[in-house]
Amino acid sequence: MNGKLFGGLDIHKESITGCIMDGPGNIIREHSFPVKMKAVEKFTEGICNANITFALEACGMWQATYRMFSDLGYTVKLANAKKTHDIAANKKTDKVDARILADLLRTQYLPEVWIPTDEIIELREITRHKSRLTRTRVQIQNKIKSTLLMKGISYRKNIWNESCLEQLETLDPQLKSFIHLYRVYTEEEKQVKRRIENMARNKELPSLLLTLHGVGPLSALIIYAEIGDIHRFASPKALVSYAGLCPGIYQSGDTMKTKKNTMVNKWLKWILYECSGKAIQLDPRFTKYFNKMNAKKSYQVARRATARKMLSIIWYMLMKREPYYDGSSS
Repeated sequence: MNGKLFGGLDIHKESITGCIMDGPGNIIREHSFPVKMKAVEKFTEGICNANITFALEACGMWQATYRMFSDLGYTVKLANAKKTHDIAANKKTDKVDARILADLLRTQYLPEVWIPTDEIIELREITRHKSRLTRTRVQIQNKIKSTLLMKGISYRKNIWNESCLEQLETLDPQLKSFIHLYRVYTEEEKQVKRRIENMARNKELPSLLLTLHGVGPLSALIIYAEIGDIHRFASPKALVSYAGLCPGIYQSGDTMKTKKNTMVNKWLKWILYECSGKAIQLDPRFTKYFNKMNAKKSYQVARRATARKMLSIIWYMLMKREPYYDGSSS
């Protein structure tokens, strides 16, 4: 079969619904099949030599489907899930199915998103894993403290020393269980942290980010991984918007309102707040800027502005592949 064809892939937990259209919009093939390579090959059987492009939504399960179709030589495009759902709502349907994706691709209205490389996917996975480990470990620590308070047991600041933990776990079976979990998560966190530190120092761009005050190995890798290819952001403003640090503002009469942007990278936004907070304490340049903003605005607005300034500097650093220069030395 010759001619350009357009495919939509609606991904489910254990199956994929595929729809293939020709240029005029006629449906060539449409049915569901398991998430397996042999099933994918059977779905495309007879049209393997056609000039066909597939589209799928950027959901939590897109990677396996993307790889299978890419390995067969097909061009695969990733669609912005929120925008495709907005389009589906305008079509008076609450479901973005394979037909809609194929049709959006065919009519060149598909809201595409950048597809991260395997390296970026790996870095995002390990940095997010580390962040979640830390969050869980802190929750366990808080549970240990609350259990001690509930049982009327006082504790000192060095409660996390091994000798103190050994004493505490003899007092109560519940405490013993929580302390065991604390040790497991702490050890796993240390191992992942060592991997991250090696990665950050052995990669060119993350190592550049380490020259910025307030940025450590984990935050450098998170920033690099969540940004991906810096060239997809035409300006610092575009990157700031992607991080959700530049809120939209609109006016109604005499009232100025802030419009919340839900299409942001929450990981990048979070780490910029963390890093800029440290930079305010460590770097006179950021200290001065924060104090200047805080004199005119609220604390939260000043913090947000400082995070925005840091991200703008990062844009220039990555674009020019240059380390941070704070201007403190000639």
